[in-house]
Amino acid sequence: MLLLAGALGSATGARGEPLNIYVGQGQMPFADGVARRAGLFGELMHELCARTAQQCIFRSVPWRRVLSEAEGDPHGIVLNLGRTPEREAGFVWLLDVLPTPYVLVSLDHPFDTLADALQAGPVAVMGGTPRADEINRIRTGDQRVVEVTDPQQAAQLLQSGRVVAWYEIDLRALYLWREMDAKPPLQLGKPLSSTRSHIAGSLKLEGAQALSQQMNTAFAEMHRDGSWQRILARYLGLDRSRALLSDGW
Repeated sequence: MLLLAGALGSATGARGEPLNIYVGQGQMPFADGVARRAGLFGELMHELCARTAQQCIFRSVPWRRVLSEAEGDPHGIVLNLGRTPEREAGFVWLLDVLPTPYVLVSLDHPFDTLADALQAGPVAVMGGTPRADEINRIRTGDQRVVEVTDPQQAAQLLQSGRVVAWYEIDLRALYLWREMDAKPPLQLGKPLSSTRSHIAGSLKLEGAQALSQQMNTAFAEMHRDGSWQRILARYLGLDRSRALLSDGW
């Protein structure tokens, strides 16, 4: 486990024991402990720790280990966790941050169903995810699903024409395409499903209710003073960030 950042805030100003912030690797633009930038959730959490005078220790962990490590930690917090029925009772949901629609992205024309994309050609998806399980369940005959270990691999496969579509969170696909300066613009199909991504805590987290209230107050302040839009714009561009905020973000 890699210690990414020291405690934020003074010891006298911090409330209780330091929080252990578990950052899953390879989660950009949301968070990534080994990336050159902290991501949307990473920068947000740094700001929240400072505004609530809470000491925070950021720990980079492979995504497959994040939940197991955080669950048993009385000071554990997970960044960018989708609130799904399967996870509902397993965590304390501290802060609702943003929607995460899952879509098919492509180059020539949009796909609104997995079946249509599979019929057109190979489809890329992140291996080991519920998305991979979903698309493999409906694959038939010689239809191909290409499972990758890094989302950027899927973006490169799509850019090179080796797959016809990529099943991913819309903001992640748009972010990686922008980072690659790839052309042409992505075509996005209709959302196949959607959840809300949260900052969540272990069920053993001490003082969770008070911390959630403090974080929600600080996040509302960030909306008012423009801090949240500036974070969004760094990763998604000014136009996209304004559009998202106008939709109620």
